[in-house]
Amino acid sequence: MTIKKGILSICSTLLFAIIAFMYLDFANKTGAYEQYAGGADAIVVLTGGRGRIDQGLNLLANGRAGRLIIAGVDKDANLESIFFKKADKLDTKKIILEKGSTSTYENALEVKKIVEAMNIKSIILLTSYYHMKRASYIFSRMLPSRVTIHLYPVSTQNFDEKAWWKGEGPVLLAGEFLKLYWYRLWI
Repeated sequence: MTIKKGILSICSTLLFAIIAFMYLDFANKTGAYEQYAGGADAIVVLTGGRGRIDQGLNLLANGRAGRLIIAGVDKDANLESIFFKKADKLDTKKIILEKGSTSTYENALEVKKIVEAMNIKSIILLTSYYHMKRASYIFSRMLPSRVTIHLYPVSTQNFDEKAWWKGEGPVLLAGEFLKLYWYRLWI
């Protein structure tokens, strides 16, 4: 083996070990988030994960915020199509359906417009445990610094935050890990 090949082999192994360590650290910390117990001006629910919207509605019903912003809703959706039989029982003046975004980054951009227009000073960011690190990073970079972001991760059927290595966990986390570091380089 030539010296160049040996150096390349060592560097490749070292790079792989660093990335593997970063991934394992990321994965192990995924379940460490705690659900914020206080109130805020608004609850921001990011669509895309199972159970998120119901959790947001529960927080709203319990008086944790004055508004519920559901970010990333299909452009053709309305309250009836989202909530079915519950729609007539909801205070629709408190619910905002954000329909202009299709990604977490776009969610943050569109929510920023709403936050600024309504002079919202604090939000409860509600998303899945596996999605929280990337979502909180993007929102903290995109929202005005005057806006306090409280985290409220929720459990989902497709991911066990206490045993992330089971089922779909490693695949979900690998995607989140790569996207997080992409955004850290980009924004």
